Amino acid sequence: MNRMEKVAAVHIASVLALVLSSLLLHGGNTQDTEGLRNSKQTSGGHNGALMVVPNEEELQEDDEDDDNGVVSVELDDYDDEDLEVFYPTKEWQRIKPGQAIPAGLHVSIDLTTGEKRAKLLDDDDHTKEKEDISSRYMKWKDGDSQGMVNTKNKYFTASELKDALKKFKADQDDVSAAGQQKLKNVKDQYRSYDELKDILQQMHVDVETDTEIMQKLLLAYTEEGSSDDMRLHVLTELEYHVHQIDNAQNLIELGGFQLVILALNDSNSDIRAEAARVLGAAVQSNPKVQIEALESGAVPTLIRLVASDSSIAVRKKALYALSSLVRHFPLAQLRFLQQGGLSCLAQLFGDPNATTLRIKAVTLLHDLMVEQINVENLSPDNPTNMEKKKQYEKVPLLQMMVEAGWCQLIPTLLDSPDHDTREKVLRAMITLFTPCHNDYKSTETQQHLSVLRGEYQALVVEEKQEDSGDDYFSLLLSLVDEISTKML
Repeated sequence: MNRMEKVAAVHIASVLALVLSSLLLHGGNTQDTEGLRNSKQTSGGHNGALMVVPNEEELQEDDEDDDNGVVSVELDDYDDEDLEVFYPTKEWQRIKPGQAIPAGLHVSIDLTTGEKRAKLLDDDDHTKEKEDISSRYMKWKDGDSQGMVNTKNKYFTASELKDALKKFKADQDDVSAAGQQKLKNVKDQYRSYDELKDILQQMHVDVETDTEIMQKLLLAYTEEGSSDDMRLHVLTELEYHVHQIDNAQNLIELGGFQLVILALNDSNSDIRAEAARVLGAAVQSNPKVQIEALESGAVPTLIRLVASDSSIAVRKKALYALSSLVRHFPLAQLRFLQQGGLSCLAQLFGDPNATTLRIKAVTLLHDLMVEQINVENLSPDNPTNMEKKKQYEKVPLLQMMVEAGWCQLIPTLLDSPDHDTREKVLRAMITLFTPCHNDYKSTETQQHLSVLRGEYQALVVEEKQEDSGDDYFSLLLSLVDEISTKML
């Protein structure tokens, strides 16, 4: 081999050595390594740093794949001593083949022999104290992992560990400071809420909370000489706000809830209707407001409006408010029964102008019956469930419905032309079947069921021919058949 070939061979060996050093320093993909090992375990006594060891299985797989064009490196030729951590100083030190070195060192390669040496970078601008700290503790980073190595010794003393942690924390604080500055730069691009509020105030545009808005609305409602149109406008605005649970509860604190209750008795029918709408929105799924309404005497007032108000609009809104108030509130349901609620709803069946109200009444009663059935089926293991059962046991809804003649009233709605109404009636009949099955055997009820069966059988055929995936008429037919089957 001539001199040029030798030089080239040495150069190639040097490059391969650098590749190997890089692999040992960075460990390649952190997911393909066995992890960080203490240098004491890998080099027989070095405990001042952590190093990354390549996955031997991966290297073995690379060695076996000779045709993929990837150069593999065998590590079996190196002893544990060759893999020890390199501790740099201000003096040149020889780098052993395969030995990992920290980043940021001054590295020299002899192209003649291929020998590599490294030392710390010269820095005349630092003071001796800073130089000692900076040169002694060198940071390393591999993906999301990072650490520090003691370049002066092969271990950390207690004081050195303390200094190292201080330097590490200072570097982290620098990163945090940079992040804070970036956040500040982003915030500077936008105005704060207070700044926007000041600008809008200068433009004579007020930024108000919902509570402040409701407070102003109540002042306008109670202002002396306030017109009916103004009061109606206030109630409409309040109805919009009290859908939000917190706003409805704040309305109580502001004293506005009592104004709504009083408005139910206003001489203006539009105000009565709107007040009932506000009440219904406020109590819906809001236990605190439901209790306030119950204690304020809303139940008897709403029952009276549903039964006898001259305006059909007021009666509809009052039934809506009553339904919202008693749902999932057994004490309100008990008051509803005690104060003649069932009799009030039964009177609707004699009113030719109350068709919609009758359907809503049956829907409400069916929902209350299902509510009771669901509570009865709750697990007894939960103390909360047991308390809920005790509360609903005090509400004799089913018994009082039978006594009030609802077994005869509900089937009369089977002749409704609306399929949705028929579904609600059929479901109510099924729920009431046990105490009402004798009443369902009446000739009139049997005729209604027979007509419905024939109609839905024909509609089911069309439904299947269209293959629309909608089995609604099949569902209605199954409800009719369920009632008929139970009466056999």
